[in-house]
Amino acid sequence: MACRHNIVVIPIGGGTCVTGALLCPMEEKRMIVSLDTTQMNKILWIDENNLSVCVEAGIIGQDLERLLSIRGYCTGHEPDSIEFSSLGGWVATRASGMKKNVYGNIEDLVIHFKTVTPMGVIEKNCQVPRMSGGPDVHHFVMGSEGTLGVVTEVIMKIRPLPLCSKYGSLVFPKFEAGVACLREVAKQRCAPASIRLVDNDQFQFGMAVKPGGKSVFASFMDSLKSFYVTKIKGFNPNELCVATLLFEGSHEAQ
Repeated sequence: MACRHNIVVIPIGGGTCVTGALLCPMEEKRMIVSLDTTQMNKILWIDENNLSVCVEAGIIGQDLERLLSIRGYCTGHEPDSIEFSSLGGWVATRASGMKKNVYGNIEDLVIHFKTVTPMGVIEKNCQVPRMSGGPDVHHFVMGSEGTLGVVTEVIMKIRPLPLCSKYGSLVFPKFEAGVACLREVAKQRCAPASIRLVDNDQFQFGMAVKPGGKSVFASFMDSLKSFYVTKIKGFNPNELCVATLLFEGSHEAQ
């Protein structure tokens, strides 16, 4: 119908896009329809033997993880926008997640997806992670940001929920020292599920908006840590930076 009446269709999921792909061009003279995909939000099936799941593309990331966790699984894909962004948006923008060191980016998780275009439906003739014959049509669509069609269904890999998750942080006197550390971690191939270096501006902002209401003991421990870092180690509070870490896996691995 859109082709017949020369209508522009702009699909929208969670609306978290930061590239301007959802903006209506001011010079566009044709009718523009915003296609809301958020009602396509169901898990169609879970294959526990092959550890895969088929999901409608409008589902919001945190809802997908919540529903999978009920069955004891997860995708492991956690972009910063997971509370609001949709699965179809992840595919359309070739999204990356905070835990990509273990789980991979969206292109590593996707097995198969269906795209509806003005010329018909694009999908592989078999649902396998990889085909060696010819170019992979999925890689034409991933990252296209809705310009080639609307992603409607996605089959992706899942994993059992990790038995153990541990969080930690490292403090560096200067940002350059933090960069050197992360470079060494990458070189040694020993990165945890997530590792993120926060510069001094981000650190100071995070401390400013940190929620209160801690116990007396917790507040005492925070003061003790601050004293050790700034007074004993001699780190300048206006120059130091912090790396946050997340480890996931079995209790033995931790």
